[in-house]
Amino acid sequence: MLRNHHLPSYAAPDAKGALLRAGASGTIYALVMPETEEALCSVTGLTPASDEEKASFLAMYHEAWTSKQDPMHETYFDTWLEWTSPIVAIKNDEFPFRYPTAGASEGIFKIMSEFATRARIESRGIHIFDGEYEGFAAYAASLNLPIVKHKREAWQSVPEKMGQTDQFWISQPSAIDGMVWDQFETFAKYLLRERPDAELIPDLTYVGNVARSFSINVNHANISCFVMSHSKPFGGYYQRVGGVVARREHPSLFGNKWFKNLLSLKWATHMMKQHGVHELPAKYRPVQEQAVRQVGSILGAPQLIAADVSLLGIHPYSDEMPPVLQTVRRGSGREEIVRLCVTPAMALLIDKTMAPATSRLQQNGAV
Repeated sequence: MLRNHHLPSYAAPDAKGALLRAGASGTIYALVMPETEEALCSVTGLTPASDEEKASFLAMYHEAWTSKQDPMHETYFDTWLEWTSPIVAIKNDEFPFRYPTAGASEGIFKIMSEFATRARIESRGIHIFDGEYEGFAAYAASLNLPIVKHKREAWQSVPEKMGQTDQFWISQPSAIDGMVWDQFETFAKYLLRERPDAELIPDLTYVGNVARSFSINVNHANISCFVMSHSKPFGGYYQRVGGVVARREHPSLFGNKWFKNLLSLKWATHMMKQHGVHELPAKYRPVQEQAVRQVGSILGAPQLIAADVSLLGIHPYSDEMPPVLQTVRRGSGREEIVRLCVTPAMALLIDKTMAPATSRLQQNGAV
């Protein structure tokens, strides 16, 4: 499935096999030492419940020169596709390229980087809705790509402001307000009809963070790929695990079949097998709602309500709001809103030992 014409000659199977039979390799691999494994067991808290279990865990790091690790991300993607099947409609055979990434951010940056090399020749730009995930604009700016922001309420005007080969990046559920955007399907079809050569690239990071049923169809011809992550659904921000699922090969991501975090992939796969896509958001919905009430009362936002996304609270924006709430305003026009992450309050409600510094701040009246 993956190919790269720039690989060195010693990576060819015959040459690689001959070198391995001699105990050598043209590619330079790391040597896993007993000290390596002792430290890994120590920091992960791995205890030998059975010698067999411990050996199986450590074995996934052994003998990288045999390429046995190359397909280890495939189980992760197969599990993700099954896990999200109640939500994400996808024709798997039309999206054969799957790259593990360090969260969604690596995928976003690399896809934009490829786009940037073409943009310098073709004068292309990145388009987003006002109030979208900050990473879209930040990565585009770092690559000197033109950025055009649109009012989401006026989404019908987007095609006339886009070049035919521009990219439109969008999160669903939406990072603007933490809600499932009901117009996503209509927008995708409309953009395809009016700007058939433009790409629509969804960020599905919040799939797994919503308790209620909804659907996302990624099979539209203008959706060339999408990014996803387990930073938000399972509290895995620092596990740095996610991916890109694409119709075509992305050369900048080719090496990710080697450069990946096996432990994070294993953790995320385990979480998906243990918990359904709606299970944890539904379990913690009452905690989210209680946290929203507490935060709204403290900050003077009586209409703060729980968003679809299990981490967020939202409130209609007003110029009369306290200054601190004006700092978290998002969106534009009639969709202007205050969006707050309430995970600090949720963590305290679940278990104060998970947020001791925040607990002390509240006790001291600093929050």
